[in-house]
Amino acid sequence: MKHKLAIVAEFLKRTWLLLLVIAIVVAAGISSVEIIKEEVLKIDPDIRYEESKTLYLSCESLDTLNPILSKSEDVFHLSKLIYNSLFDYDETLNVVPELVDTYEVNTERGMVSLKLKEGVTWHDGSTFTAKDIYYTVNAIQYAGNRSLYYDKASRISFVQIKGNYEANLYFKNAYDASLDDLTFPILPSSQYGSASQLAAAKDNFRPVGTGQYKYQSYDYLKKLKLKPNKDYFGSVASKKLEVMILPEKDLASNMMEINSVTCFVDSSAERKSTVIDKNLTMYDILSNQVEFLVFHPTRTSVRDKGMRKAIATAINTQNVLENGYMNDGVLTDTIYYPNFCGVQDTGEAYSFSPEKAAQMLKELGLADRDKDGILEDESGKMAELQLLVNRNNATRLAAARLIKKDLETVGFMVTLDELKWKDYQQAIRAGQYDILVTGFSIDEQYDLRSFFNRKSEWGYYNPQLLTLASELEKLHTAEEYTALFEELKEAMLEELPYYSLCYRKIGLVGVQGFAASELPMFNDYYKNIETWSWSYMVETGDDSESEDDTENAEIAE
Repeated sequence: MKHKLAIVAEFLKRTWLLLLVIAIVVAAGISSVEIIKEEVLKIDPDIRYEESKTLYLSCESLDTLNPILSKSEDVFHLSKLIYNSLFDYDETLNVVPELVDTYEVNTERGMVSLKLKEGVTWHDGSTFTAKDIYYTVNAIQYAGNRSLYYDKASRISFVQIKGNYEANLYFKNAYDASLDDLTFPILPSSQYGSASQLAAAKDNFRPVGTGQYKYQSYDYLKKLKLKPNKDYFGSVASKKLEVMILPEKDLASNMMEINSVTCFVDSSAERKSTVIDKNLTMYDILSNQVEFLVFHPTRTSVRDKGMRKAIATAINTQNVLENGYMNDGVLTDTIYYPNFCGVQDTGEAYSFSPEKAAQMLKELGLADRDKDGILEDESGKMAELQLLVNRNNATRLAAARLIKKDLETVGFMVTLDELKWKDYQQAIRAGQYDILVTGFSIDEQYDLRSFFNRKSEWGYYNPQLLTLASELEKLHTAEEYTALFEELKEAMLEELPYYSLCYRKIGLVGVQGFAASELPMFNDYYKNIETWSWSYMVETGDDSESEDDTENAEIAE
């Protein structure tokens, strides 16, 4: 039976794709005819622009609309429109209250006292209370590893309700508890009879949240419709949302050609060429992908932090960004997210200066003693460096070659090992490098303890940095997190086990006439969607049914 269903599903998918291609070709043909007609007849119709009351989004097939059980990346982002969390992230990835009004933390006990916002209502009209927190935590814990949020909720020992709008949350381990753990969606206790029932509700799930958007309708083969929540406690949205369900995400840009999709977030390397080829609009967004150098933790050549600082100073990171990563990123001071927790990046710690780097190397006892262009130490041993990079990553390989040239300019003899993925991984495990050119996609919580406790693949250990990084994984206020990271950042720049090259970008791609006053983030694709708009071109005198009439007719049905 499963085999037959799979055959049917594949047939439907191919049929869908065929129809899609036909629709696009026909639309393109009609557009071409209109263009030719205007050129030949020199017609200049009276054109005006009208702002759409609906934004058209896209997603792949959704497993369930229950955010607790879904493994879909699309549901993860769409759920942020429907639900709220106790805490959310600001643009610097510091935690900020969302459903919480005020809070106090007890770091040593691993406990946070919450006073919730009053007057918040669920989409069904019922009132949000502390009971809903208790209910949600239990539901996620019942779901176990089936839930994307289990790792967070599993750290909570119990929820103590102190009234309708007050609660204490106790964590199992005070040394592994932070406000980041309270960024899961809160669901209503009234929706199902018990938390275990909610944890099992996968099919025919109808979302009820406190968020900016309400569920309107859902056809798992066609689209999900959401409408603005006029009673939202935050910025109220004005536009409706229609989310077209596509068999493949890559089809989103094709659907833009017939205005079936208004915008989508594109993280592909080809997005810039797609935008140019199809005359689209794009806004740059910072991703969570950091490109950086790893200095081998035990190799003599880079063991001295003074040597690491000299190497960093010798590298022209601006040139590496522009010509290695095709200017598709931003420079940062450390491997942490740009301006993390509100601590501003300056780019001044190891700004590019070959002259300064040469002086630093001289102070380390290196000089070109035999005038062959290569530095030697006092015993005559040449200053050699072995760079390692994955040759299958084109931009990273280009960056490594530029870094090699910079280091050779100040007198190093540099060997660049450009290895295929399997050999590259084996070389890392064997420690066959002085400097590793690599990259890493970091979770929004930015728990980087593994970067300092030997658990990374390069095995770096530093008790001071580990202690400071671990402090970020305890309960603190947002202001305390800022102060803690400032201390960690200063220590990281002093020790310099890693040197950041850049943070990569992704893009918010839109049709012509799409505008975004405020941008989303890599961990929330629809953040600030209330500031987005789309104005489309219409001809004066067009008697066809307007978009508003069509939408109202659909709602009436």
